[in-house]
Amino acid sequence: MKKTIVSICVAGLFLASSLEAFSLFDIDTTKRVELNNNLIKKYEKVINKLKAENKYILEEKAKNPQLYVKKKLFEELDDKYLYRIKLNGSKADSLNFMVKNNVVTVSMDMRREVKSDTEYFYSSQYFSNSYKVPLDVVQEEIKHKIEGDYFTIIMPKK
Repeated sequence: MKKTIVSICVAGLFLASSLEAFSLFDIDTTKRVELNNNLIKKYEKVINKLKAENKYILEEKAKNPQLYVKKKLFEELDDKYLYRIKLNGSKADSLNFMVKNNVVTVSMDMRREVKSDTEYFYSSQYFSNSYKVPLDVVQEEIKHKIEGDYFTIIMPKK
């Protein structure tokens, strides 16, 4: 019984491969070429969009190179600790900075509202991060500054 099933399967495979070899499965080359050309057009559009996006990114980087400089988010130097927060283009004037009970807290409430005759758009995001002040830091001398697209907290050591 098993030999019969195996023989039938082998014969079917042999017949299918021989039919294809003798071109009994007719392939419409015109349709295949048309399909390939349509795919080429589709991918050319996508490639052109990607090229345009790359051009835009490089132009923005050329306008504001300081926004794209990568810096370490934490550094321990001989005389101080540096904590950096990437602003990602947000305005630093919306940041709140507070040092209390050996904890540095940075928070930002970002709201955006766009009104026009045809549309209304409102978005709100809130960010907050806290850092414990190391024991070897002079808490009263903790400062902060903006460096390009980074909000930097400077904690001088004792």
